[in-house]
Amino acid sequence: MMLTQSQSRHRLVNDSLETSKIRNAADVAQVRIKNLFLNYPRLLLSSPDFWDVALLYPYYSTEARELVSLTRLCQSDREWRNTKNMLLEYARAEDIKIENNTFFQLMNITHPGNNQAIITIQAKNQRGTTANLQAKVRYEFHYLEQNVPSLWIATGNKMKSEFSGDVWINDCNFDKSRIRIANPQKDQVKYVGYEFPELPDLSKIINRIPKSHVITLDRNYDGETSFPRSQDSPTRVIQGYTIYEYVMDRFDTNQPIEFKTVVEGKPVMIIVNTKQGINKGEISHSCDSSSDCSAENLIFINHATNMNDKMCFVTDQLNAFIFSPHAGVGFAKKTAVNLPEISGSIWTKELVSDRICGDNIKLYQTLTFEKIIRDFQILSPYPKITEISEFKRVDETVIESESNSRIPIEPPPMFAESIPLFIDEEFNPYSP
Repeated sequence: MMLTQSQSRHRLVNDSLETSKIRNAADVAQVRIKNLFLNYPRLLLSSPDFWDVALLYPYYSTEARELVSLTRLCQSDREWRNTKNMLLEYARAEDIKIENNTFFQLMNITHPGNNQAIITIQAKNQRGTTANLQAKVRYEFHYLEQNVPSLWIATGNKMKSEFSGDVWINDCNFDKSRIRIANPQKDQVKYVGYEFPELPDLSKIINRIPKSHVITLDRNYDGETSFPRSQDSPTRVIQGYTIYEYVMDRFDTNQPIEFKTVVEGKPVMIIVNTKQGINKGEISHSCDSSSDCSAENLIFINHATNMNDKMCFVTDQLNAFIFSPHAGVGFAKKTAVNLPEISGSIWTKELVSDRICGDNIKLYQTLTFEKIIRDFQILSPYPKITEISEFKRVDETVIESESNSRIPIEPPPMFAESIPLFIDEEFNPYSP
């Protein structure tokens, strides 16, 4: 009897110890999981199965490239290897060892409603005894509801320009403290992992628009210098919005070029595609009697891939959205009085600051994501976590049901990490 009582007491002590271990494991697991999503909130929007595929096959899809790019932000190759291995443990629901021979797993993420997620984790001891817990997460979507950055550059250089609006930088080696912000209380400079959107297919644009809209705007050009010209017709009318598209084989002229985005009293959009950038083009944007020329209605897209084919604007004031992902953008003053004042947004390889076309500017952000054409609304809403509830013990059958709902995502055999996948679609400003 004494032996039986001793064994029973020993079992109770052991059971109590193992229960305590599981409780401690659950506490540690909660802290680690919370930190995971606070550091990498983009992971919250997709299932762990998708993380696994994206981490191993980053060119599997646009979403996979974005997840990897945002997760890797400003990490060296060595740091990224460690991060990726850590995330793969979570993605594959592997046992993550804590102390005292206890473990935990990330079991699943479900999305029962808008801006909500449920995270399921499992803590267990060496005996295999488990405790399943869930927490509710609430988050808000950012960026698509807000203003676009006044400047988005792939690489930094010496800049003395002043920016009213956010500045985004893809170059983690550039010292962001060197950027001058007009209102530091409101605007910010930050590194981002987003990639520039793909350029529209220029050959498809050329085949679609009238031949008269493919122009060599050089010193021999003798046509109208105000666009749209009297003989030009809209290339698209979508949802009541009139669009004029042009392709400039060359943009190298001493003649002042005017772009009018109000025609017969109605606003229009002008999209200027350049093959070789702009060589010191004197450009103005007018809108008849209106004093506010909307920047989203005049768009310059530089298709050049050579850094020498930059966009060089000669202007004192310009309202426009300028996109030059593979070459720089610079400004030269039309007069010698004040700095050029640019309203809108510039997304470019770099902001040029050389003697030829590199005056400092004042850049005012005036665009919102909802107003620019959809091909440039490339940023998936970024989740900002607003609340994480405490993890609570849940019934085993619920966990089992949710675990079974995970369907592994298998990439096709032809996908390899070194082979990029691009979807070739016709450029459509208002594609769904």
